[in-house]
Amino acid sequence: MAVDFYHGHGSPFSWRVWLALEAKAIPYNLKVLSFQNEETRKPEVKAINPRGQVPTLVDGGFAVWESLAILEYLDERFASGAKLYPGDAGNRARVRRLIAETEAYLYREGISPIVDELFWSGDKGPNPERVAKAREKLAAELQYFAAELKGKFLGGDTLTAADCVLAPLIQYCKRITFRKPETKLDELIPPALRDYNQRIEALAYFDKTYPPHWR
Repeated sequence: MAVDFYHGHGSPFSWRVWLALEAKAIPYNLKVLSFQNEETRKPEVKAINPRGQVPTLVDGGFAVWESLAILEYLDERFASGAKLYPGDAGNRARVRRLIAETEAYLYREGISPIVDELFWSGDKGPNPERVAKAREKLAAELQYFAAELKGKFLGGDTLTAADCVLAPLIQYCKRITFRKPETKLDELIPPALRDYNQRIEALAYFDKTYPPHWR
């Protein structure tokens, strides 16, 4: 039976779950919610996820939210397709470690402050010093993750949960650069991650998951 996947286009957190669903070849019903129309706040959505957020997954009446919890659930619940947390305990711990580092350092200390300042600073305008500091952190973290590649992907020659988390954030950097060319965030992506990103984009299912309003 197909799972119900509540998604919002452009959310890197929701995007990681969509990539995982495709990588594991899990049947799903895609339910796209509009952020602009505040559809995540509708009573029927909050009845499923009281936080009113995407991604949310419903599997046979069981609802789970928070993207990283969903990734682990999918890997434990479904044996099909790619193993998102493969190998022995050490390999699985490495995948989880890479995910935690992506969240804590690349996103929270790098991307998130840039987005806050450039898009949500209101009338006061962005703080150049905060943007510059975050950009420097982002550059360092991208170099770090380039060095963590093992073969085609972070975990070797097959996609793992760590790739599902990292890949949308690289795309997010490219999108920010498109919206705010002066940031030049795409120039921070080192050659190894550029090649990695090309491999991600070459995945058979990547194009269907790409946010349509980003095209």
